[in-house]
Amino acid sequence: MYHDGGEELRERHGCTDVPCCLVFLGSLVGLGCLFSYGVSHGNLDKLYHGIDYRGRICGIDVPGKPYLFWCMNSAMAGASLSLNLKEPICVESCPGVQATGGLYAPATECKQVSAAQQINSYKTMVVMNRYCFPDTSGLMKGAADSLQAGLENQHTERFLEQVASIPSAWPVLLLTFFVAILLGYVYLAALRHCASVLIWLVMAFSICSSAFLGVYLWANAGLLSKHLPPDVVPPEGFGKDEETATKVVAVLCWVSCGVSICIACCCHSSIQAAVDCIEAACEAIYEMSSLLLAPIFKAIVQAVAFALLLWGFFALLSTAEVSEPKEGTVVDALSGQIQGVARHLHLTTEQKIMVVAYFFIAVWIEMWLHALYQFVIAYAMAEYHLSPEDHEGYREIGGGCCALTDGIQVGLLCHAGSLAMGSFLVTAFFVLQVLVNIFEAANKEETENPCAKCLLNCVKCCLACFEKIVEFLNKNAYVDIAMTSNDYCTAVREAIGVISRLPVAMAVLNGATVVFTLFGCLFTVICCAAFTFFLTTSETFSAPDSMFFVDAPVAVAISGGIIGGLVSLCFMTILDMSTDALLYYYGLDWNDNKRGHDSNAPNSIKELVHGDRR
Repeated sequence: MYHDGGEELRERHGCTDVPCCLVFLGSLVGLGCLFSYGVSHGNLDKLYHGIDYRGRICGIDVPGKPYLFWCMNSAMAGASLSLNLKEPICVESCPGVQATGGLYAPATECKQVSAAQQINSYKTMVVMNRYCFPDTSGLMKGAADSLQAGLENQHTERFLEQVASIPSAWPVLLLTFFVAILLGYVYLAALRHCASVLIWLVMAFSICSSAFLGVYLWANAGLLSKHLPPDVVPPEGFGKDEETATKVVAVLCWVSCGVSICIACCCHSSIQAAVDCIEAACEAIYEMSSLLLAPIFKAIVQAVAFALLLWGFFALLSTAEVSEPKEGTVVDALSGQIQGVARHLHLTTEQKIMVVAYFFIAVWIEMWLHALYQFVIAYAMAEYHLSPEDHEGYREIGGGCCALTDGIQVGLLCHAGSLAMGSFLVTAFFVLQVLVNIFEAANKEETENPCAKCLLNCVKCCLACFEKIVEFLNKNAYVDIAMTSNDYCTAVREAIGVISRLPVAMAVLNGATVVFTLFGCLFTVICCAAFTFFLTTSETFSAPDSMFFVDAPVAVAISGGIIGGLVSLCFMTILDMSTDALLYYYGLDWNDNKRGHDSNAPNSIKELVHGDRR
C-alpha cells in the first residue's frame, strides 16, 4: 500500500543490485588508470599536427616548425597558379606579410620540394592553430580566382576552412547555449497551457504540406533537374527515370496526407486525451520546482564528462605510433587529394585492448549519467503521484522543492547498481554496432565481399532493434524502481506486465510525446541556428580585422543548431519521462485494484486509459 509524501517514499528504498554497483565502481577505477596512462605516456600533438612530405610530424619530428604549409606552383610569371597538395612542408609560422607585386614573400622551405618550378608563398589563415590555409581574400584577383577555383573541388580543404571559423565565434556559441535553455523553458510553458493548439497545428501543417508537396511534385515531374543550381550536377542517369520517380514520391505524399487525416478523424479523442496528459505532466514539472533545474544540470554535467572522457580517449590513442595513411585505404580516400592532414595509428595488441576497454567504460559512464537523469525525473513524479490533491485540485507536495536532490541521493546511494546494469546493456549493443561498422569499413578497404556486406548489414539492423527495445524497457524499469525500489530484473519483469496491460494508452501517449519532442527539437535547432547566423553576420564578426572574425557563418550556424538540439533533448527527456511515469504509476495502482477516485493519478491519465472521466 502506498504512503503519502516524499518521506515515506524515501523510507521504502534500499540498496539494489550491489554486485553490479561494485563492478561499475571497479570499472571507474580501471578507467582512471587508463586515463592516467594516456596522459602520462601520450602526446596529443601527434593527433592534430600536420605531417610533411617526408612523413615527419610538424613541431614534434621537426622541432620549431609546428605549422603545415602547402606551397604554390607557378611555371612562369602570369601563368595560372595551383597548390602543391601532395608535398606539404613544416614552417615556423604561416606566411601573412604582403610583398610588392601582390604576392607574398617566398617560403625558402618550398625549394626543397621542387626546384624546377618557381615557388611562391601567399597569404594564409591559421586553421586549428596548426595549418596554413590559403586566404584568397588577401591575394591579387587573378591568383585568388585561380586558387578559389581549385579549392572548390577539394572537399577536405573547404571543410578545414569552415572549421576554422568555429573557434573564433565562441562568444556566440556560448550565448547560443543560454538561448537554447531559455527556449526549452518557453516550450515547456507553452505545452503547459496550449499543448492542444500546438498538436493540431502540427497535424494541420503536416496534412497541408504533404498535399501541396504532392501537387508540386506531380506538376513538375521530369522538370526538377532543370531547376537545380548551376554548380549542382545530378548523378549520372538521373534524368532517365526522373518523371516516374517524382510521381511515385508525389503519390507517397498524398498517401501520407490521407493517413494523417484518418488518424486525426478516427483517433481524435485519444489524441486529445494524450495531449491532456502532456499538459498534466508539464503542470507536474512546474509544481516540482527543483525539477526545472534538472535540464541545466544534465547539460552541464554530461558536457563536462564528455569533454574529459574524450580528452582521455585521445590521450590514450596518442600513445600509438603515427604515420601517413597507406594509399588506397579508407583513411586515405577520405583525405581526398590533400596530404598532411589524415594520419594512420599503429596500435599494438595491448594498446587496442586498452582503447576498446576505455571506449566501452566511457560510453557506459555517459549512459549511466543519462539513466540517473531518467531516474531522478521518475522519482520526482513518484513524489507527485503519492501527494494527494486538496479540495481545490492542487497537490500537497511537501518535498517538491527538494525532488531533484532527493532523486539524486536515492539514485546514487540505493540504485547505482540497477542503473549500471541497465546502462551496461545499452552500452553493449552500442559498442557492438561500432565494431560492426569497423568491420564494414575493413571489408570495403579490402576486396568488398557482397556476402559479408549483407551479413554485416543484417547484424547491424538487429543490434539497432535490440538497443531500442532495451532502452524502452530501461526507461520503464527506472520508473518502477523509483516507486517500488525493485532490483533491475524484477523491475523489468514488472514493467513488461504494466506495458501489456496498457498497450494502447502507452502507444497513443508515446506517439503524442514523439510529435512534441520532434517539434520542440526542431523549433530550438532552427531558432538557435538563425540566432547564431544573425550574430556572426554582424559587423563584430564579419569585419576581417576583428579578433572574432568569422569567415564561414554557415558552419557556425550549424554548430549553434547542434548545441540547441542537444540542450533541447535534455528538456524533452523530462517531458517524455514525466508522461511515461504518470501513466506507469496509474498502471501500478490498477494492479493493486486502485482505479478512479482510489488513485492519485491525474484525471487526464484515467481518461486516456478508460476513455471517460473516472
